[in-house]
Order: sequence, then structure tokens, then C-alpha cells
Amino acid sequence: MSSDTTATVNQTDERVAVAELFYSFQGEGVNLGRRALFVRLMRCNLTCGYPVLPPKADAPTGGAMVCDTEYTWNAAKHDLLAAPTMSAAEIWDKLIRLDPVTGSPCLGGTNGITEAPGLTPVDLIVVSGGEPLLNAGIVTDLARRAAATGRALEIETNATIAPGADLIAAGAHFNAGLKLASSAVPYSKRIKPSVIERLQSSGRTRWKFVVTGPADVQEIADLQRKFGLTEVWLSPEGTSTEVVLDRMRWLADVALTHGWNLTTRQHVLIWGDKRGR
Repeated sequence: MSSDTTATVNQTDERVAVAELFYSFQGEGVNLGRRALFVRLMRCNLTCGYPVLPPKADAPTGGAMVCDTEYTWNAAKHDLLAAPTMSAAEIWDKLIRLDPVTGSPCLGGTNGITEAPGLTPVDLIVVSGGEPLLNAGIVTDLARRAAATGRALEIETNATIAPGADLIAAGAHFNAGLKLASSAVPYSKRIKPSVIERLQSSGRTRWKFVVTGPADVQEIADLQRKFGLTEVWLSPEGTSTEVVLDRMRWLADVALTHGWNLTTRQHVLIWGDKRGR
């Protein structure tokens, strides 16, 4: 598996603010527990936990589901300008260097191919945010680089921005997290029918709902019926082991009854609410 893609992709000259790059396990969904290289981009078009963009750091929340990555968009609490800007090529280079195989010269990392028996390069890239599709050019470039090197790429999106045909053609998969009323975001901002239909028709989308309580269940069922959603996943909201496990216990029967899937938040169970994990 080679890390050199310069001759095989259409590159973009765009630059994007990057919150963090790290190597870990995918903590949720169908690839739970799989090693992955993560890039988290800055900026979001939603304000989960608040009905509008908070005007000050101590602004009260309006919903039970509060964003756990406010550092990517909430300027009232965080210095957003401190994030470095990078091109897709720079992001890709740093991601590959994070892989203990391709980033280690002693394991053959100079050309991206390991010579150590039993060790293989990380073959999953996860693009998160914020909302990654605000930077479609960068994400498409990364998807093409992943495909050219035999890696899978999945995008964590709030399903309010439609992916372009070029991004779908590049082989990206989408973990689409529709926001519920518990997020306090107005319905018209968080539910975009044409985008949902586009993602569903791509055949590359898994639908993930962050659940805070029993009131969320009926809304999920209504959205599934309205838009014909397939492969629904429930994810317990929570940034502590105790909360995640408690919600998973009652969500298990809910998921089985409705024919839905259930994911934990493995990174929270292991490391708690720690960034870069």
C-alpha cells in the first residue's frame, strides 16, 4: 500500500483550518474498534445544544444533546483562529506519518510499505468536524488519495450539506448524524430533505442518531419512515463511561425492537472526554 498519490489524484490548492490529526480506533458504528487515522476540521453550520450561535461563553444551553466538539466552532468559548491551516496534501502527509507502519522508517515507512511480517498500514481514514462538507474540495481530495492507496474513507457529517458527485465517485462513505429536537437546533436548519435523499440514494450512507433519552426514539422512527432510511445506528450521548453505559443498557432493547443497530462510544469508555482519542 503506497502513500504516494501525487500522480493519481486531482489535487486542490485550497487550505482548511484543522482542529486535530490523530491515530486511534474508530469509536462508533460499523467500524467500531478498527484502527483509523483521523482528521478533524474546524467550522460547523449547526450549533448543537443551542438554538443559535452562543453570544458569550456562559450562554445557557437549550437542549440535552450538547456538541462535544465545540472547540471547532464556538468562538465564544474557544480561540478558533489558533487552529493551523493546511492543504489536503499537507493533511495527507501528516496522517500517513501518524501511522506506526508508514510513518516509521524502521518498519519500511519510507515508501509506505511495511517489511515487518504481520504489520499492515492503517487502511481507514475518518474525516470529522465540525462539519467536513463545508470543505468539500479538501475532503474530495482526501477521498481520492485514500482510494488511490487502497484505503477506505468515511465522513462524519450532520447531513445538511449534499455531497458532490465527485466525492461519491471517489468512494467515500458517510456516517450521517441527523440532529434531533434534543439538540435545540431548529428543525429547518437540521433537517434538509433534499440532502437526506441524496445521501440515502448514494448507497454509501449509514444513519447515526445520538440519543439522550426515550423522547428521541419516536422522532428517529418518524424520520426513518419519512425518508426511507436504511442502516440506522443508535449512539448513546455521553462523555463519561457511566453515562454511555447507562444509556446503552436501555437502548439495547429499543434497538432490537425497532430493527436498529447499536453502537457504543469506545473512545469515551477507554479515555473519557479526552481530545485526540
